Amino acid sequence: MKASDIERLVFSPFHTSKILHHFLSGAKSVNSKCIKTELVYLLLPFIYNNQIQSKLKNLKTNSKFNAFIVNTDFDVFVSSLNQRMNDYRKTTNTAIILLANEIDLEIDKYLVASTEIHFNDEKDIYLRPIYKSSYNLGIILGKEQYLSVFKKLRITEL
Repeated sequence: MKASDIERLVFSPFHTSKILHHFLSGAKSVNSKCIKTELVYLLLPFIYNNQIQSKLKNLKTNSKFNAFIVNTDFDVFVSSLNQRMNDYRKTTNTAIILLANEIDLEIDKYLVASTEIHFNDEKDIYLRPIYKSSYNLGIILGKEQYLSVFKKLRITEL
């Protein structure tokens, strides 16, 4: 299998839209407005980093963003976050479009999914941790003010 084939499978629009749907469901579970649109571009860089994803899947629903980001491993990740957000921008936009075709998705200042899904419903043992990580990221970012997230993560480009 070629590297381009693997990339097409990993970044399949159907797969990334499902990751996005779990993220939005997690955010909506703690915030009725759901999530600020700009924050959605953080999703794929967090999920496609194995160390960060591993930490996310082990979070509890009452976890706080500050506790999650305060560690030395996270400092290395944040140093390249702006570039990773740019790298995943096209993939994220495609996932938003596909998800908007599948469900009623309100796209304005906030992204709000009409329906919620939960990672516990996933039967695939390989996908479930990814969806759980995405859901948990939605929960912790849904509790935060979006400007404080940008400041804490040193986001300079949107």
